Amino acid sequence: MDRILNSIGPVVKESKHVSVDEESLKAFADTIKPEELRDVPPLFEKVDSLSLEQSIAFGFIYNAINFSYWGEPKWTINIDGKDYDGGIGMLKALQRGIKSGYDLLSADYLRSLPEDDLRDILQGNVEIPLFTERLEMLRSLGQHIAEQHGGSFTAFVDASGWDAVGLVENLADEMPDVFNDEEDYKGEPVKFYKRAQLVPSHLHELKQLGVSNHDISQMDKLTALADYKVPQVLRKQGVLKYSDDLSNRIDRLVEIEVGSAEEIEIRAMTILAVELLARHLKDSGKLASAIQVDHVLWLRGQDKSPDDKPYHRTRTISY
Repeated sequence: MDRILNSIGPVVKESKHVSVDEESLKAFADTIKPEELRDVPPLFEKVDSLSLEQSIAFGFIYNAINFSYWGEPKWTINIDGKDYDGGIGMLKALQRGIKSGYDLLSADYLRSLPEDDLRDILQGNVEIPLFTERLEMLRSLGQHIAEQHGGSFTAFVDASGWDAVGLVENLADEMPDVFNDEEDYKGEPVKFYKRAQLVPSHLHELKQLGVSNHDISQMDKLTALADYKVPQVLRKQGVLKYSDDLSNRIDRLVEIEVGSAEEIEIRAMTILAVELLARHLKDSGKLASAIQVDHVLWLRGQDKSPDDKPYHRTRTISY
């Protein structure tokens, strides 16, 4: 989407810590199969007991607090004897909370969400990082939907015309304390909107799952979801090149400060690399959008191997 792509221009021009290797990019693009782009499995599971409004609400709530899971030890929950962490752990924790009777899908409940309730919902082996920030975000989300959209998450989507770009921009503009993922780079604002872009992706999955009769338009205009996993995969494939100093710090698990030039360059160059991958795939006859390529990279990143290098550690509410 133009708001994001235009904003990363100064970073692409000035980047000193991260670059894109176009030969490695083309070689990697050739490994992506058409079926990987076409047959992306939904992240969400169909829950027959949820209405369309509740299913939409889940997408808002999940992506409002879907960030920052790393740590030693990493936050993990156990359900039916199986451990889950990261974004899947959050997904399972919220589903568990709903089944336990917490009215998480109600804007009125969220606006005054008790701290002890959220602590119980997210209970794991350790307290989840940035717990207070997650609590404040859910309260803010509930208050906005209750006061500005009559308590209906569907009404927010309706107001955006079921348009992916409009929805992302409205999320960032109307609820900046929850969804405005923006940093300053040498005096220029750089917009990423990682979690906001996951909301229309969720709505698209509801159509795939048969929960919604609506499809969301302009999904092909979304960009890569600049987080820590996608650049990790791109670095492993030689597509992203880091300076020696940045590589050493990441490999030693030294935290990369949020809003630093290095962190912004990692995210901006990830978006550029995925745009270039999508363009190369199209030129070779494979239908691809940036968001499809992003999903392929994220799924590939779930397959661990001994030669994996660490992802960059940044404590942030953005991803």
